[in-house]
Amino acid sequence: MTTQRWILAFCFSLASVFGTVKLFKTNETQTYTCRTFGSGIVQPFKGESYYVRSDCQFRLISFTVNQKEYSVTIRRGHNGLLVQVKIIINKVTTLLQNGHVVVKNKKFELRQKTGLGHRHQWRRQRLKVTHPCNRKYQHIFKYGIYNRLKSSLLPFSVTWHNVHGRINSLWATGTS
Repeated sequence: MTTQRWILAFCFSLASVFGTVKLFKTNETQTYTCRTFGSGIVQPFKGESYYVRSDCQFRLISFTVNQKEYSVTIRRGHNGLLVQVKIIINKVTTLLQNGHVVVKNKKFELRQKTGLGHRHQWRRQRLKVTHPCNRKYQHIFKYGIYNRLKSSLLPFSVTWHNVHGRINSLWATGTS
């Protein structure tokens, strides 16, 4: 046997005597998403989608972690689009209504502003994004064509899309 084979055989025998050594530690994260879109389609974290046609207010998700409450309550209009969304993160209520975001009785409108004049606007599309709320518990910002509320306490976010003051799609994402 060559020297390399002896070393390899010796390493295998040590591994069998002392057990296997964990070389890489992987942290698997699970992402859970609950969605609602269209005129009443609801897709829970796990399971099949179903259709709910109602203009009553109902709780889409609700959970408590370390004595901090998280919930999303929605209400649809007669056309099926969401007319009101109430998000509670640790006793801070955020209301999405008529294309506005209301936090602690302050109303914000999420808009993208271009930092360029009309000239050369087609060449570069650099956007300045309005950040209406950057508080201790949450951060609200534009996310491409969507809007996003992200919790600072847990890996939890709510993303939505406005159409003429109404919301046509909304999803809540949590990571464990």
